[in-house]
Order: sequence, then C-alpha cells, then structure tokens
Amino acid sequence: MKKLIINANVFNGTNDKLIEGVSVLIENNLITRIGDIDVSVADEVIDAKGGTVMPGLIDAHVHITMSAGFNELDAMTREEIAIRSARISEQMLMRGFTTIRDVAGNTLGLKNSIDKGYATGPRILPSMAAISQTSGHSDYRQNRAQERLANGHEDSPLMKTGAFKVADGRAEVLKAVREQLFMGASQIKIMAGGGASSTFDPLDTLQYTMDEMKAAVEAASDYGTYVAAHIHTAPAMKRAAEAGVMSFEHATIMDDEIAQIIKEKGIWVVPSYFTSELIANRKIPMPNEETYKKTERVGKAMMKSAELIKKYNIENIVYGTDCVGKSDVHKAQMQELAAIEEVFDTITALRMATSNCGRLFELSTYQLPYQEGKLGRVCEGAYADLLIVDGNPLEGVACVMSDESKKLIMKDGLVYKNTL
Repeated sequence: MKKLIINANVFNGTNDKLIEGVSVLIENNLITRIGDIDVSVADEVIDAKGGTVMPGLIDAHVHITMSAGFNELDAMTREEIAIRSARISEQMLMRGFTTIRDVAGNTLGLKNSIDKGYATGPRILPSMAAISQTSGHSDYRQNRAQERLANGHEDSPLMKTGAFKVADGRAEVLKAVREQLFMGASQIKIMAGGGASSTFDPLDTLQYTMDEMKAAVEAASDYGTYVAAHIHTAPAMKRAAEAGVMSFEHATIMDDEIAQIIKEKGIWVVPSYFTSELIANRKIPMPNEETYKKTERVGKAMMKSAELIKKYNIENIVYGTDCVGKSDVHKAQMQELAAIEEVFDTITALRMATSNCGRLFELSTYQLPYQEGKLGRVCEGAYADLLIVDGNPLEGVACVMSDESKKLIMKDGLVYKNTL
C-alpha cells in the first residue's frame, strides 16, 4: 500500500527550516521518498493543503499504568490497572504521541496488544519494573505494616503488578535486571536516589552502592542496552555517572561539576518542567505532608538546572512528562511542550519531542523493539509516524499543542485522525 502526502511543508525533526512544497511517499509503514513525486505512484493521496508534516511526538518518561494516587493504585487489581492503561494509551496517541518510553510499569502486555492491533496506542519502549534497594524509591509499600514476605514478594498490590522491584546486593541486582530483560525491557530503569513521591526514602539518600549500580550497568550492557536512573541530587548523579548510567531522569539538583560531567560523558537528561511546576505548587495529589515538601523542593530546583543545561550547552536532552496521579493527569502531557519552549526555545522543544528521543532510543541497539525504521524523524527510512499540523511549528509550538490544529495523526502508516 502506497500513500502519498502532497502539498506539504516538512519539519524533519532536526532542521530549523521547513522543507517547503514537497510530497512524502509512504510504502506500507515506512517513508521512502520526499520531494517532487507524481501522484500516479500512489494507491491513496492525502492533500496536506499547505500544512506541515512533522514526526509524531515522543514522550521518553511516562508511567502509563499509574492513573491514580499510589494508595488508590495499591487497592486495584491488575485487570483494573490494565484496562485503565489501555484507555490512557489511546488518549496519548490521539494527542499526537506515536511513541513513548515507559520507565516503571508492567506494560509488555499492553505493548504487544497495541503492536498486534488489539488495542490502540503509541509504540511502547518498556522498562518493566523499576529496580531499587530496600527502602529505596521502588520500595512503594505505603505503610510500615506492609512487610516483606518470606517468598520474596512485597506485601503491596501495586508492587505485585510488576511496576516496581526491590533488589539488594550485586547478585540480586544482576538477577533483577536480567528478569526485566527477559520480560522484554528495551532499557533498564533503576532508582539511584531518593524520591519525591515515595514516603519512606528521604530525597538526599544515596541509593545503590557503586558495585550494585555497576552490576545493573554491566547486565544491561551485556544485552546491548543502557540504564536510566531516577535521580535528583548531585552526589547521586556523580556516582551514577561513574557507574556508567547513560540516562538521568530528572537530574534536578544539578551543579556545575555534574553539568560538566554530563556534557563530557554524553549522558542524556530527561527533565520535566511542566510537571515540576505542578508539583511545586501542590497541584498533583500526594499521600502526606512529607511528600508534598519533597515535591516542592524538586519542582523549584528543576528550573535552576535548566540554566546549567544552557550554560554548558548540553544537547542530549529529551521530552519527558512524568505524569502520575489522578486518571486525568495525563491530559497535561502536551503542556510540557510549551514549558520547554518557555525555558529554552521553540526548536529545542520540537527536537526534544522528536529526533532527540529517537537518538536516545538508539542506545537500546538490538533491544529496541522497533528495528525496521527510524524514530522521531521525517526522512527516507523512517517510520511513517507523522502529524500534519495547520501552521508552522518552527514559529511556535501552539499549533502542535492544539487538537484542532493537528489535522492528521498517523502511526506506522495507519491514519488515526484526519480532518484535512
């Protein structure tokens, strides 16, 4: 099946100028040509009417299974969480997100169902369970009455879903990482320091010894992929960088030394500016006053780290929303684009949500579940994951954020919305 998009301008995901007045040829699920193409080659013609063809958006930090407060999730069955997740995934696609990286959640079944056409949603790069030490950020027992059971399982329904895993010592960490790889993880997520949304681990805690963290990196590297780490403080970032962690989720309380290390080692940074603003102003519900205090600190520090990213010209930055909480919290997913534009500029926001994510995902090498085409770009050999927007996104992200302006949403060559 050949589809031809005509009368289009193209933002390819990287350049700061549009490719004007061209056609885009799609064969099955891949882009095969961009340029002056005769309509006779196509089985179907889509007239962009002067709109801009751009890559589908990518969110590199989601928790698609977390659609409620943690106490509420802790009372849900796996089936309830799965059904809610399927609905959230469809809503993400219809906002224009054609790929996501889930960094704590048992999403393999949802991913497979989407890939095989039994559910609707974006491509998913699963991390499966996020791994931490006992009393770390993945130890999501909601109270001290939830003890560790003799069979190794945690007495917490939420943890039993496979969103979180506790492992202590080199041998347990190696096993936990390998378990996630067996379950289909395309990258590994660990918790390298204290968390804002968890109750019992102070924000300034260092989590995982150097040996434990290196064990995670070694096991992931042996499978051709990398480790992403939840991380907030400078001491934790310094240890993680030395251990070989390649993706810093949040990187909130940064200093000059850490910024230089990130730049020199080519580490990827996944900030969340809009979510940080929400949590700084207590707009995301937390279970108690202690977690509110931690989230306020994180939210206020995130904006300061942006200045260091600019100061040291750290280019390996990607779009990540980190939306958790009530079922409608994911509706704020698109707002991160405007927040990045305000903190940096328009082209940075667009690259972070498209081609930069594609470059990060290439670190997964053969663990990347989508090997046939490129992600986050409009070029020959890229997946036909596309938006057509009414307007020029390089003049401002508003036209990308507006549901009305997004005239067409395509994933894998299939059209999910067309109001052209």
